[in-house]
Amino acid sequence: MNRILRNFGVVIRGRGIAGVFSVLATGLMANALSPTEFGLVILLHTYVMVVRGALNFRTFEAVVRFGIPLNDSGNEKGFRSLLRSTILIDVVSALLATIVGVAAAPLAGYFLHWDAEMVYWAALYSLIMMSTANGTPNGILRVYDRFDALGVQFTIAPALRFGMVAVAWAMEAPMTVFMIVWGSAFAIGHLYMLVRGLIELRAHVVTPLWSGFRWNELKKPEVGFWNFVGVVYWQTGIDLLPKHVSVLLAGNLLGPAAAGLFRLAREFSTVLTQPAVTLREVLFPDLTRSFHADDGGIHSIPFKTAVIAGLAGLVIVLFSVIAGDPMLGIIGPEYIPAAPLLTMLLLAATFDLSCASLRAAAYAMGRASTILKIHVAGIITYLALFFLLTPFTGLTGPGWAAIIASLLALGLTARLVAGMSPKA
Repeated sequence: MNRILRNFGVVIRGRGIAGVFSVLATGLMANALSPTEFGLVILLHTYVMVVRGALNFRTFEAVVRFGIPLNDSGNEKGFRSLLRSTILIDVVSALLATIVGVAAAPLAGYFLHWDAEMVYWAALYSLIMMSTANGTPNGILRVYDRFDALGVQFTIAPALRFGMVAVAWAMEAPMTVFMIVWGSAFAIGHLYMLVRGLIELRAHVVTPLWSGFRWNELKKPEVGFWNFVGVVYWQTGIDLLPKHVSVLLAGNLLGPAAAGLFRLAREFSTVLTQPAVTLREVLFPDLTRSFHADDGGIHSIPFKTAVIAGLAGLVIVLFSVIAGDPMLGIIGPEYIPAAPLLTMLLLAATFDLSCASLRAAAYAMGRASTILKIHVAGIITYLALFFLLTPFTGLTGPGWAAIIASLLALGLTARLVAGMSPKA
């Protein structure tokens, strides 16, 4: 538990600093541009995130799940074989995502009512996805408990983005400059992760990574590898829908200005969504070790953490009820209508924060496929309510959809973990 708290503190500090920079950058850009222009930049970046997310296999999860037992047992040959497989997945998926992003830009333009210039920028902006082949380096840092390095990586892109946005804001730059700033900071942050992870690997593994490589390794990975990768892939797609696809749907149903308000509220709600991601990612390696050691922590730690996290989240929700209007009013009076949505998204994020430790426990105990089914149920609920409510209630529709879907996922996940034995 002490190691978990230490790692969580290190990573949450990095994500917290990143969150501050991200909110400041988003707020400055919203202040510099009209709501429609701000919404267009947000939709452009979101389009690329959706394409990349649709082809993101989150290989760092597989590196943690299978790499920790291999590394801890001293099986360097097996560990290197695993890393080669995940690197190939990273490279192929990043290249494929870039190609799809460029090719599908006209379709996105039709769906989001873009003109020819925005379609051109969408195709050009898609090239930043070539920098995202870094899932394996991400996993390497987790295997070697280098959450301090991850904490640094989390701050790089937001800090750069804030600095460049501040300059663009001071110069009263046009919308295209903000597009370039947003994309270049994203790419630099991902490239840092790639380099830092490979440096860490060289510090621990003397034998060159590709020494002894054979193509048939892809056919004979660790038992359960491809099944795990497949489940995590679909889970990633499900997580993508409320995070990014919902912004595109808001843009389609309500227009770019409303999509910008939606994205702004989501940005402020990262004060809870980012800790949820961090908690799950920090717990996963230690719960995996606990599961293999059969020391009993696989059950006690997740539920204690869920209660503490939920109470902390509710404090933030209550604060947003009081301070939501003034905070958004600082950016501009035209953004105040997003305040009710902000509170609703924070409440949904509180449920996600409580669920994070339980989800990590289920993953560690080999129940990733069941978690996938739970989140399929949640996302179907979310999309159904999104489409039913948004045309009638406007921006509060996505808020109600997020609350109900997150609460459903929390309840089902808690029931799953509570009913499992450590070696189920």
